[in-house]
Amino acid sequence: MKKITEYLREKYGKWGWLGQRAHDAAGINNILPLDFIVSCDYGTDVPFYFREENVFSIEKRNRIRKDWSNEHLKHSLQGAMGRDVFKKWSDCGESINILCYRSLRKLEKDNRMLSERPSVYAVPELLKRQFDNKVALCRKLPDLPVSAIPCRVEQLGKVNFKELRKNLSLPFVVQFPYGSSGKFTFMIKEEKEFNDLSRKYVGQVVTVRKYIDGFSINVNGIIVSGSGGPKTFCSFPSVQIVGIPECSNFATSFCGNDYASIRGVNKDIIRKVEATVKVLGSWMSEKGFRGIFGMDLVTDGEDVYPIEINPRFQNSTSLYTVLENIQKPNMDPLFLLHIAEFLQDGDKILRKYVEEFSYDGLMAPVSGSQVIIHNQMRRSVVTGKLTPGVYRMRKGNLEKVVGGASLSDVIMTGDILITCGVPDEFTVVEANTPICKVQTLGPVLDQGGRRMLSERIRTAISCVYDGLGLKEAEEEKVAV
Repeated sequence: MKKITEYLREKYGKWGWLGQRAHDAAGINNILPLDFIVSCDYGTDVPFYFREENVFSIEKRNRIRKDWSNEHLKHSLQGAMGRDVFKKWSDCGESINILCYRSLRKLEKDNRMLSERPSVYAVPELLKRQFDNKVALCRKLPDLPVSAIPCRVEQLGKVNFKELRKNLSLPFVVQFPYGSSGKFTFMIKEEKEFNDLSRKYVGQVVTVRKYIDGFSINVNGIIVSGSGGPKTFCSFPSVQIVGIPECSNFATSFCGNDYASIRGVNKDIIRKVEATVKVLGSWMSEKGFRGIFGMDLVTDGEDVYPIEINPRFQNSTSLYTVLENIQKPNMDPLFLLHIAEFLQDGDKILRKYVEEFSYDGLMAPVSGSQVIIHNQMRRSVVTGKLTPGVYRMRKGNLEKVVGGASLSDVIMTGDILITCGVPDEFTVVEANTPICKVQTLGPVLDQGGRRMLSERIRTAISCVYDGLGLKEAEEEKVAV
């Protein structure tokens, strides 16, 4: 691993990360030292893994935490912040390489402030958008040799609730073509909910699918070009945590991942996950997709059903990267293979690296979890002084052991890490916005099932909220 990272830096110049969360770069930086981070959020954990002067953050400038989206990410390269970022790149005097959560068209175009266009390690934005489209996936799945949930494409305002209830039963799930982390995904349990949604978004084309009473699975995959054609590989999956009431107000909200709890799942289910990812990856590769991607699936305990493709790095990718580095030290992480894929056409060393990459270990288990804590109140202000780091549960309270931002800082398996954008005092936090993460090397879900958090983690989350001291904001003070 060390040889390949040294080669990438010596031959290709400066490296950086661009994404909604600065913390997504923490695990990468520990393996491939980065020169800059461009992000939407910012937290007090950043100094534990990076030089603050090389972090360009929207939140760092205005001290307002929002539910960051792809649109916000675009703004990071616009206005005064965009000028500062481009000046940083221009002043480097070397080639700029950007490993990013997702590509942006602004990165793909020539910029008059730069002598040369940055190298972007992600599929073009238009291709990403093609596979982001849930309506397109719903229409394609019946043509592929995978299990598919009964799903229809409908237009709100033109479809009858009673017909949907008759064919799909209750509850059923409505999804808009685009939206991540549970945004624009709606669980419909009664007619009024559906009618209200139809009136608000009349004319919107959506997918309507049967609800599967099981649990969600998330996986990271990668497509690489080999001498015999493109190949798709799958990493060890996690239980995807959705709609946990202790940390979110919404039943469809993405709340984290548990790699430890997937170990008790029937091995046939794991094999079906891998097979499904490879089938969809083959279809994606035919359209030109290469590199890291993710997939959400749901299982009823007997079969697995793909429900969403994430044609980019995922929220779980950063956690998986850290766990790979801790628990699979002899195996290079996925992001290095991702970089090599984009460079191998003109680089014999990296072509050899891709061909000889040890794929056998990708499906080897890892253990670790994360829970994403959201602001469940209206627009609020942080009044507490919660600090990032490793904590230990003692008599129902969290006691700090050591400062830190990564699971590599954890001393004991039962320790709890508070990280990923931990907001400073007086930061304004919008409603429903992710605030920080609770991570651990063990499970966070109750081992009697895969839908509820364990009592220990529920207590830890309560302690985090207490430490944050969120108070509803007065609008006039926020404006000032």
